[in-house]
Amino acid sequence: MLISFNGVLTHADDKLFNASSRIYKYGDGFFESIKIINKKPQLLELHYDRILRASKLFHLPLSDKWTLAYFTEHLEWLCLKNGFINARCRIVFFRESEGFYAPARDKTSFLIEVSESESRYKLNDIGFKLGAYGQILKASNFVSFFKPLSAINYVLAGIFARDNHFDSVVLYNEAGNICETFNANIFIISDGVVYTPPLSEYCLDGVMRQHIINQLKSLGIAYSEQAISEDDLKNADEVFLSNATKGIVWVESFEQSFYQFNQTFELHSKIFGI
Repeated sequence: MLISFNGVLTHADDKLFNASSRIYKYGDGFFESIKIINKKPQLLELHYDRILRASKLFHLPLSDKWTLAYFTEHLEWLCLKNGFINARCRIVFFRESEGFYAPARDKTSFLIEVSESESRYKLNDIGFKLGAYGQILKASNFVSFFKPLSAINYVLAGIFARDNHFDSVVLYNEAGNICETFNANIFIISDGVVYTPPLSEYCLDGVMRQHIINQLKSLGIAYSEQAISEDDLKNADEVFLSNATKGIVWVESFEQSFYQFNQTFELHSKIFGI
């Protein structure tokens, strides 16, 4: 398997880091997950916009040559070299510097890996079972909008889901409202209106979330960005999740609440043309 390290191809098992690396010691960086269909990165403009915003806020400056066109061409090239037509891509941006918590300088590097994936955004045949994870709350600061490498809260939520036989679990913010799941944004449908938490609830500023909102506007489908309580979730008609690599995932149940999926299926068909 070939990966890209600062634009240079290397083998995935080559040694790239040592014990003093900040990516190892502090998780000093952020990442993006991108779906590639027919060697074409999907929603890359939205991903690149989030990369630029995270780069500024995390003090990880990008090289002038790392433009949208650069990453478009580079991802297509990396897929070609690995023999992938459809893939899941992960780009990690991290700081290379001496120092402890306070780095001596702000020098950014990136690493890209790809793995084979499905050729389209396919709606799941079996609905997800959601649980609740309240041991760690989403923090009320800008870091919650992005994907930092230090993701222990998501890891622990994922372990809780695995150990309790849930497909995913909802996470709560410091106000006690539901903001997302451990690996996706969340939407509910009630009385024909699609609801999702606004960014003021400190949910992930998801690329697929924004794409769905844009499509809802374009299609003239009623939607609202507003806080979602646990009661709102339990009383919803339908629930679905979204992320950049899966698209839309429909939810069958949360605790003792069970949901339909007809409107979600129709919405999926309109957005992805499937």
